[in-house]
Amino acid sequence: MNDKLENEESIVLKFVQDFFVSYDINRHILHTFFPEDGTFIVLGNRMSGHSAIQQAMLTMATTTHQLFSIDIVSLNMPLPEQVSMYQVLCAGNVEFGGYAQLHGFTAALLIYFLRPNVLNVVSFNERCQWPKLS
Repeated sequence: MNDKLENEESIVLKFVQDFFVSYDINRHILHTFFPEDGTFIVLGNRMSGHSAIQQAMLTMATTTHQLFSIDIVSLNMPLPEQVSMYQVLCAGNVEFGGYAQLHGFTAALLIYFLRPNVLNVVSFNERCQWPKLS
């Protein structure tokens, strides 16, 4: 792996970690991680665009994510010279609403990276494993 790719992946890793901190703590700015036509899907609910994402964040139950795995894949596709695309797969636990009940989650992010330092979440899709009801 070349140094440039390793450096970009470390930037993407930090960006994804910051994204989840904003998701949990600074929701009022989460929409700024997306381009105007970005897509945010959580638990099957789909929002597109800044205003829809911001509205969802203001009405959704609070969350606390614990990330256990972050896998970053550089997408090999024709792009302008200064652009890279990354698919990021995350897994961990999430607590909704402060009820101390953890759920497993997976999330897929498509990250647009315009070098040297512009990153956007083109799409975010989070799925949760709900506890078995008996």
